[in-house]
Amino acid sequence: MTHHSGQPDFPPPPDSRRMFFALPLTEPPAANQAPYQRLCQLKDAIPGKGRTVPDANLHMTLAFLGQITDKQASQLIRDVSQLAIPAFSMHFNLLRYWKRSRVLWLGSDTCPEPLELLATQLNGLAQALGLRQDTRRYTPHITLRKNLRQRPVLPDEQPDFLFHFQRFGLYISETNGPGVRYRLANQWPLIQPEIAVQDSE
Repeated sequence: MTHHSGQPDFPPPPDSRRMFFALPLTEPPAANQAPYQRLCQLKDAIPGKGRTVPDANLHMTLAFLGQITDKQASQLIRDVSQLAIPAFSMHFNLLRYWKRSRVLWLGSDTCPEPLELLATQLNGLAQALGLRQDTRRYTPHITLRKNLRQRPVLPDEQPDFLFHFQRFGLYISETNGPGVRYRLANQWPLIQPEIAVQDSE
């Protein structure tokens, strides 16, 4: 989730917090409970070393913000409240390993249009506030394990998880002992199809 540009990191302002936008995998619970539980089982079952992401920390990042001040966060919350993005569903069917970042992740061979639109608009809002953003094309993924020094032995059969997304959130990354905890700071609904139809009439 963290993006390094090779540039030196300056001390963060005293009133800043490390934050990011993401899609939760556990909401709506009725639709996502079964795939979420299967995903938790999958990440724990794959052999190999590294640091497995705790169940509660599983998410799909939309835009990593880094250290931002309370003033920037307040402005972002106001700006994001103006967005109108449709709710969508997505199949995750690619289990992959990034050698450079030593990360095992779950992704998809397609990126739904609403997801790409949401990530692009959040990226633009962050840039407008002077927050440095990753310039690479957005790659939707769920990080499963970190600090893997070598490629793990992956199942022959690619997985297939269907998740439904009806809201997204702004999260604070907090140190929690040796790990981190992600605390929800604000949340926004995505537009339901039936509401979108009514609005267009």
